[in-house]
Amino acid sequence: MEIPLVKRQNKLLIIKGVKQIMNKKLLTLLLTAGLAVIFVATGLYAGTDVPDTITMDYNQYKKRTKKPPKTKFIVFTHMKHNVEYKISCGDCHHDADNKPLNDLKIGDDVQKCVECHTKMAKPKKKKGEKKAKKDIMVLETAMHGNCIDCHKEVNIKAGDPKGKKGPAPASCTKCHLKAKK
Repeated sequence: MEIPLVKRQNKLLIIKGVKQIMNKKLLTLLLTAGLAVIFVATGLYAGTDVPDTITMDYNQYKKRTKKPPKTKFIVFTHMKHNVEYKISCGDCHHDADNKPLNDLKIGDDVQKCVECHTKMAKPKKKKGEKKAKKDIMVLETAMHGNCIDCHKEVNIKAGDPKGKKGPAPASCTKCHLKAKK
């Protein structure tokens, strides 16, 4: 039993149309998958550029803008602290509740200190106070607290009971080097 020529041509046209539709769906699926891979890859790469050193020059202190600074900006090295000193990212980076971000690793996207610690001026001493209260939202207070406390711990472990002398700089002039005139 032979199919008439017209019916056979219609059947071939239908099969050809179905194949074209399937090819378009396959092509659309492949393009979508390709775009998804690109977005995921760029998303994974987004926070991976961790500079080896950071120059702490992002402050806006008036004393820096009115006249030339007396000291150089501090240069912090991620690699030296992480690799050489075996300090984890979470030892310095913390959340809004000051809890360490222990699951961080080099390459993760993190905020700079100044993005959260946005105050630039220390609080003024009030009458009757010996010292002004420390405000952790002041960038300088946060940085000094984070760095100096850790450096003192290192120095205490190295043998100095006060933590001022030892392998880690814990005094003003050890970190804030004089600027050349």
